[in-house]
Amino acid sequence: MMLVRPALINDAAVYACNIPETDYTAYSSGTTYAQGDRVRVVSADVHKVYESLQAVNLNHTPATSPTWWLEVGATNRWKLFDQSITDQATNADSIDVTLKPSGRIDSVALMNIEADHVRIVMTDSVDGTVYDHTYSLVSNSGVHDWYAYFYEPIVRKTDFVVYDLPPYNNPTLRVIATDIGYTVAVGALVVGFKKILGGTQYGAKVGIQDYSVKKRDDFGNYSILARAFNKNATFTFFVDSAFVDQLHALLASYRAIPIVYAGTDIYSSTVIYGFFKDFGITISYPTESVCSIDIEGLT
Repeated sequence: MMLVRPALINDAAVYACNIPETDYTAYSSGTTYAQGDRVRVVSADVHKVYESLQAVNLNHTPATSPTWWLEVGATNRWKLFDQSITDQATNADSIDVTLKPSGRIDSVALMNIEADHVRIVMTDSVDGTVYDHTYSLVSNSGVHDWYAYFYEPIVRKTDFVVYDLPPYNNPTLRVIATDIGYTVAVGALVVGFKKILGGTQYGAKVGIQDYSVKKRDDFGNYSILARAFNKNATFTFFVDSAFVDQLHALLASYRAIPIVYAGTDIYSSTVIYGFFKDFGITISYPTESVCSIDIEGLT
């Protein structure tokens, strides 16, 4: 069981990105907007899209005029770093991001990704390139015999995490997701420093909560409106009893901050970007304690 403590990603941390921030025209106080018009507002650490709620919308600042403007979400580029996995940043052929985060970094997580392969390059100001690996996103899950190998459709990983970067402080990190000829999409890009909590026990539970609406009429016919879903999981893991107080404080400090939890690196379904719903530590033995935790992912 481990978690990845995310580094702060703001304007200063994003050194380069090939996704143009041109979703909509920039807001102008001198322009009259019709109902349904969308604008982008970009300033220091602000990258948002707003939709006009009324006709003849003139000189109403989006951030301070909730009766005139609805905040839709982040711009396409900054969907990489907002608190939503469903809303993906998209770009033709590749998404190429260079980050300069503060602090120690050894992990990269790409959630809700649609790409063929990912390249991760870490550079240090003194040692130069210290990590340069390319990973295929083709999943071998479910390929248990030769028939499946030859005839089952190719399935790609939708959540991808790397934990083995050398733990350099204040590195330059380049992440390139590629699928030439297609649109590449990423729901969230998280970089940070991992913490191993203990050994996950068998009996872990993983699942989803679906927010789709399914209605059945008097004749038994269904109407279905597909909506977002979030992953969830319940884990039990052993921890060193000397680590109990630190674990309690660590989890409490992230009670309202989304981070990456990983029950095991064997199953990608146990990787969740979100919050813990509840946790408890049972001090069972002099040297070993047991922690149970319920985790809910972001939509």
